[in-house]
Amino acid sequence: MKYKHVVFDWDGTLADTYAIILSAYDYAFEKMNLPKISHDELIVIAGTIQNREMLGYIFKNRKEEAAKYFYEYIEKYHTKNLMPQPGAKELLDFCKNSGVATYLLTNKKTKFINEEISALGFNGYFKKVVAAGEYEHDKPHPVACYAVFDGNVPQGKDILVIGDGEADALTAKALNGADCLIYDPKQKYKGSVPTYKINRLIEAEAILEDVNG
Repeated sequence: MKYKHVVFDWDGTLADTYAIILSAYDYAFEKMNLPKISHDELIVIAGTIQNREMLGYIFKNRKEEAAKYFYEYIEKYHTKNLMPQPGAKELLDFCKNSGVATYLLTNKKTKFINEEISALGFNGYFKKVVAAGEYEHDKPHPVACYAVFDGNVPQGKDILVIGDGEADALTAKALNGADCLIYDPKQKYKGSVPTYKINRLIEAEAILEDVNG
């Protein structure tokens, strides 16, 4: 096996959650009578900065008010009609059956990520889950990245980070220069060049199978 550890992102990678997240931002903009930011721009922002910085970056000094509306919407709708990304369960099963340890590093708060993992039946797949707000810094800060491995980060060559944004590429860099696989089904990724880029998760399984074979 080339890779012994796979660190997954959640939103947009394993779970189809962007529609709810973007709707929550739209709801906050509407409640605060502010002009909306395009969904494409919001996705780029979410993929580059820590979760705890998002609302302040977007809403400036009205971030507390925005947080009230944003999380009000998330609380109500985040598990309704929640779906896995195509091929997500199959990829997790492949890793499990191949003896590859899987981890989850997400910028979603603990309460919400736990509820979503349960809603999709993904309990039991992850050796450790690191969510937003659990440490002094969130992904992609090294503090959150190192927490995935309880501070004992393996050699980079043993790790593959699978995600959909620049934060995932930065996570790979923080984890001793690990390889990074970007899932980009809509061909909109514009971050630093990853080790691999795919538009179907099934391709990740093929890459792992080939590399690990």
